[in-house]
Amino acid sequence: MIDARAAVALVLFVGAYILFVVRERYQLVVAVLAALVVVGLGLVSVGSLLPTGWSGQGGVLEWNTLGLLVGLFLFAALLRELGLFRWIAEHLELRFRGRPLALFLALVGASFGLSAFLNSISVLFVLASVTLEVAAVMGVDPVPLLIAEISAANAGGAATFVGDPPNVILGTYFQLSFGDFLLHAALPALAALAVVVIAFSRSTRTAHPPTAAGGVEPRDPPPANPPLVIGIGGFVGMLAVLAVSPSIGIPVWVVGVAGGLAALLLAGPSRIRAVLRDFDWHTLAFFASLFVLVGALVQTGVIGDFATGLERAGGGNVLLTGTLLFWSFGLLSSVVNNVPLAAAAAPLISAVGVGTGVPTRPLVYAAALGSDIGGNGTPIGASANVVGIGVYRKAGVAVGWGQYLRLAFPVMVVSLAAANVVWLFVR
Repeated sequence: MIDARAAVALVLFVGAYILFVVRERYQLVVAVLAALVVVGLGLVSVGSLLPTGWSGQGGVLEWNTLGLLVGLFLFAALLRELGLFRWIAEHLELRFRGRPLALFLALVGASFGLSAFLNSISVLFVLASVTLEVAAVMGVDPVPLLIAEISAANAGGAATFVGDPPNVILGTYFQLSFGDFLLHAALPALAALAVVVIAFSRSTRTAHPPTAAGGVEPRDPPPANPPLVIGIGGFVGMLAVLAVSPSIGIPVWVVGVAGGLAALLLAGPSRIRAVLRDFDWHTLAFFASLFVLVGALVQTGVIGDFATGLERAGGGNVLLTGTLLFWSFGLLSSVVNNVPLAAAAAPLISAVGVGTGVPTRPLVYAAALGSDIGGNGTPIGASANVVGIGVYRKAGVAVGWGQYLRLAFPVMVVSLAAANVVWLFVR
């Protein structure tokens, strides 16, 4: 029986999500107000909003994610001011002129491959910016391209140990290796990618021709002046440090904040106002509010109770339990951040193994794959979704809930099914 505090947390969470759908223009206001109510009612303690130490972990707010976003958004503004994204788009237009399907495959393949090894937030931040520019140049609808890139990024994140936070959480908890994940999760992730490619490749057939006959003539590349070269070098340096930060003990939030300060320094007096004006405060505040809402579900036991119910329903059968984990975590991660889901899944899977003798490793891969791929279902199902849509919104291209759900949710369901079938053979 759910207690009163858990019931209130669940009602606030569901109510906020309903308002996100029916009042899209005010979703930030709704998210912030709901988060304030959650804290005001004591469903999330003020102390739990802070991390437990230097690592940035342990609190309701994902400070590592927020800190990384600060750096990415500031560098996004700087690189946009320097004209880098437009330059890349024009070169892509030259390479893929008249071949929108080839462009689609290149962008989606890059999203999947890069997200298997890099943070998907970083990948989508760059790809979404480039896609907006190249879609305008080539006369392609940018929205299906973005949703395909998001879906591919989340599938790519499912393929490896380091691809997505749930994989890191579960892999570390059960002492799995990079090779373990590659052997048992990569093929299901590729099955999900195949569904994405088949489903969204049709959108390239609806491309309308560029406004100018024969395409838009590319301008000269931005001059290789010191600000541009140093700006690109600073961004690449931040990503390089981010990639090795776990092994050298630097928290992700430190990398993000330091990178953001570097972007401001590189902007210089002539560009710093434009960079700060272009900073995406909306997405940052929305992320923080979502973390608080999900934290209330964790602290009041809603997610833990759900996980316990799954243990009972599995009945000690590895295939049934794994499939239940696959679909329940997949559907839940469409509306709940997959980090707390993975945190709840780890002790649950361990308890199932101890209590029933079911091998835990197949369940780990099922939970990770479901959490990662299921994030494709809604605009806020995964961090990559929020960032990609935020880049579009900042540029004046709206991606509404109705449009996103119509395009993405059916593909997510079929992707889960395809990955689930392959998991049965490679578990």
